[in-house]
Amino acid sequence: MKTGALQTAMDAPRGGRPRDPQIQRAILKAAADLVLEIGFKVMSIDAVAVRAGVGRMTIYRRWPNKAAIVMDAFVARVDPGTLFIPAKNYLDSIRLQMRSMAKAFRGRDGSLIRALLAEAQFDPELATALRERWTMPRRRMAISYFEEGMRKGILRPGLDPDAIIDVLYAPIYYRLQMGTGPLSDAYIDEIFDHAMKGIKRE
Repeated sequence: MKTGALQTAMDAPRGGRPRDPQIQRAILKAAADLVLEIGFKVMSIDAVAVRAGVGRMTIYRRWPNKAAIVMDAFVARVDPGTLFIPAKNYLDSIRLQMRSMAKAFRGRDGSLIRALLAEAQFDPELATALRERWTMPRRRMAISYFEEGMRKGILRPGLDPDAIIDVLYAPIYYRLQMGTGPLSDAYIDEIFDHAMKGIKRE
């Protein structure tokens, strides 16, 4: 499943009237805004409903809990702009994808995922939603892309795609959470260039 088309379970009605996309967007925006304003722990379904101008049952027909809402809100904001995009060559598409992810994390979306990663350490529902709605779909997308690179002879054969993901993306999350420096294009290029020395086929 491509993450770009990751419309998660929230997009599939369980029967009855079709869902209003405007209501959907209002709920997701309210959830994201509230996490940034008051934090995930304090945020409630009632608060999201009030902010979005909908009833509680409208929310519960779409999501099982607030963790699922917040993660879908994050995915809706970040996912479409951080996919592997066409470039002049395969390796450039990886660099550009890493840069677009870092750019997203430099703003409000970085503050949002940082808050979610912190709260997930203490909230099992959020940890599950984070893994199932963001982490694993993104890893599946990247694994597929790196396997394609090996098939085409661009990357060294026999590499572990999971290890490639960790080498390329763990530094981004580390710097985001620890605040050790900016997520600049120059920093991304350094990560990319070092990683390519080990995984690119000569």
